[in-house]
Amino acid sequence: MISLPPDWLNWTIPTLLFLGSIITLLTGMTIWDAKDPGWSTTEGILPIATTRGDRLFMGLLITGCIFCLWLYFFGQTAVWGVLVLGILSIIGTINFF
Repeated sequence: MISLPPDWLNWTIPTLLFLGSIITLLTGMTIWDAKDPGWSTTEGILPIATTRGDRLFMGLLITGCIFCLWLYFFGQTAVWGVLVLGILSIIGTINFF
């Protein structure tokens, strides 16, 4: 039988906030794209044309890599620092890539 939420995941407040923010971000982008389709592409630092969704996806991947590298090198110390780096990387990716 399936239990909700799953027993194997430690459902803490930070976990719920993280997953909730990702779900809110994706829902917001879906609504935005439904109202104003983002088919127009832009070129930034990368030599490829990207849409809003492409830049959001790349930003989430880069942020995930930053978080993993932070945990590898620094452990669970100064978590607010990596949170600021993550937010800056998402903003930078969406604006400049």
